[in-house]
Amino acid sequence: MQGFGAAARTQRVKKGGPLGVLLVVDTAPLLLRMREVVEGMPSLRLAGAFRTDDQLQEWAMWDREGFHFAFVDMGLAEGRWGEAVRKLQSQPRAGSIVALGPHLWKEVREANAAMGVYHLLEKGDIAAFRGFLEEQVR
Repeated sequence: MQGFGAAARTQRVKKGGPLGVLLVVDTAPLLLRMREVVEGMPSLRLAGAFRTDDQLQEWAMWDREGFHFAFVDMGLAEGRWGEAVRKLQSQPRAGSIVALGPHLWKEVREANAAMGVYHLLEKGDIAAFRGFLEEQVR
């Protein structure tokens, strides 16, 4: 797990209910495992789970609850990661975005920070994903 910058723990205020987690992950088996982790933690609610930017666009148009944390795969098809991040940041009830990248190199962290994404996890590291969520719900 890699956090950097002066980003707040979450940009949305907790209001006593479960934290909303949004998953946008290109790989079906990984999306399923991440979904199982979220659904296994009672202090979280799954705001949505999508494999493509198009599915995310449709959700964003109709969503009214927002999210506290969105985990976005940097490997989305056709380089649409940046579009997905911008769409999420423009949501009225947007929370923090966590990038899922192939590695945690400094260059990747800096590129993410330039887009306003201050958290980076290695894609496929379920232990880091679970640890990040457990830290947030304490």
